[in-house]
Amino acid sequence: MEDSFALAVGRALWDAARIRAAVLVTASERDFWSRPEDRERLAKDLVHAKSVRVVVIPDATHHVHLDRPEHGRKMFLDTVIAFLEDR
Repeated sequence: MEDSFALAVGRALWDAARIRAAVLVTASERDFWSRPEDRERLAKDLVHAKSVRVVVIPDATHHVHLDRPEHGRKMFLDTVIAFLEDR
């Protein structure tokens, strides 16, 4: 609960500037937990990342990885696989 509160008030739990690898940030359009400003701040804070790619999955929810393919799961998996194949 303490971590949830910290995130809700904009406090980072870790230092994104320490990441030096390529980063894929995925977000679901209808995710109640991940706000657009959170992913924007994360992308901005990844100053030393090799690359940063942000993908928003249209009309998907927080549980996109468990949903049906036509509700965003296929796009999520295809995005992750393509990112990993590029590495």
